[in-house]
Formats: sequence, C-alpha cells, structure tokens
Amino acid sequence: MSETYAFLFCLGLGIASRFLYMGMTLLAKRTDIFPVTVVLDALTVTIVGGAFTLYVIFTGSVLAPYMFAALFSGYFLTYKLTSGGANTEKKRKKQKAEK
Repeated sequence: MSETYAFLFCLGLGIASRFLYMGMTLLAKRTDIFPVTVVLDALTVTIVGGAFTLYVIFTGSVLAPYMFAALFSGYFLTYKLTSGGANTEKKRKKQKAEK
C-alpha cells in the first residue's frame, strides 16, 4: 500500500511542478531580466526536488523507478494538457506575419 501512496504523491508532485513552473515562467516574463529567470528556475527545481527528497526521507521509502516515472508522467500529462493554447497562439502569430 505504501507503494501506491508513493506513486500518487509523485504523480501529484509532477502535476504541481508543472503549475509551479508555469507560474514562475509568467513571473519571469513579466520582469524580463535574465538573472531573475535563472533564480526562478533554480527555485522551481529546488522546491520540487526538495519535496521529493523530503517525502523519501520522512516516509522511509526506497527509491524506485516507478517514483521517477510517476513524477515525469504527472509533469508530462499536465504539459500536454496545458500547452495546446501555446501552439494555436504561435500559429496565429505566424498567420499574421504572412499577411
């Protein structure tokens, strides 16, 4: 049962990391300063990596490949669901440039 909890936590952490990254990206675009972007990206990695590490330490879980797969799957699933609008926006900009 603890493997199920670890899987669900990692999946949720992957989803949360995508939303955290999207928020940090919007904040970085607003400032448009390169050092701020680097700091926000490092902060995102630190938060997600720290949460994953703390979960493993506090629950005494053994690191397993399914935990990393769940983390990446949660991120990728959320990426696919949220990136559809970006592609249509790029297409619109390209169409306007052609006219």
